[in-house]
Amino acid sequence: MLPLALSTCWNSYRHQDGYEMLQEIRQLGFPAVELGHAIRFSLWPGVLKAWEKDLIKINTLHNFCPVPTSVLRPNPNCYEFSDPRPEVRAIARKASEETIRQAARLGAKVVIFHLGRAGPSGITEKLDKLFQRGEFLSRRYTQLKVEAVKQRKKNFEIVWPRVRETLEPLVALAGELKVRLGFEIREVFEEFPTEEEMPIVLESFPPEVVGYWHDFGHSARKEFLGWHSHLETLQLRSPRILGCHIHDCRRPQEDHLALGHGEIEFPPLLPAFPQNAIAVLELSPGIPEEQVIASRHLWNSYVAASA
Repeated sequence: MLPLALSTCWNSYRHQDGYEMLQEIRQLGFPAVELGHAIRFSLWPGVLKAWEKDLIKINTLHNFCPVPTSVLRPNPNCYEFSDPRPEVRAIARKASEETIRQAARLGAKVVIFHLGRAGPSGITEKLDKLFQRGEFLSRRYTQLKVEAVKQRKKNFEIVWPRVRETLEPLVALAGELKVRLGFEIREVFEEFPTEEEMPIVLESFPPEVVGYWHDFGHSARKEFLGWHSHLETLQLRSPRILGCHIHDCRRPQEDHLALGHGEIEFPPLLPAFPQNAIAVLELSPGIPEEQVIASRHLWNSYVAASA
């Protein structure tokens, strides 16, 4: 995999100057960065300054970046491609176009997309509560999952045409500007697409433009609740993998932890990744600096051992 980058989701909230934000990451020993979905416009001049001075390589942008001026608090799901309202989908498309253009300007390889949600609402919270009560795979737990899957199949037929229609011009723009789009697997069943739906989505777009973006913590959360096999999903998606978000996770749903502070066994999962996959450490803002550095060393040791 490519040298490990760090997402600005770890430090963007603490900075008023984008140059200082990226300088902090570079000083921690990271050669590259992902501009996360919380890059406010006030940080953008400093980001451009750092790019002009070649301070650090910008590998990826996470949609929406920079944050649309109409959004008061940064949120990657503020406008969804799955929204039933055409006017909201139009805003999502316009904001995404801006992210793609900025990625091309900065020489970034990939823009990471969240694609929306398709329900059924509340299923993850219900399963989590049963899990916490020791009722994992109980009759009630299983019934809820089966009902959710049945409803989701119906919802998919309604949501997918909306999402596809919104994505088509964005894929065309990305292809024109030589930027790839990574469709990220999400952390809860309600969001779109699920592991079963992802192949349908990916096969609808050219592989030279669109690929799969893996997230270790999200996949672990779903595995802990019994939705899929983390390893099997990675093996199936391997030909379309563009990169990954790296963070640890404790069951059932505590993620964005420093490596070694959760339950994910990373080494058996790494062979599924192509050599040119982009690796991004995506840690919670509360993670201490020493744990960020330790995570970098630990990840590099995993990659070296799998080579």
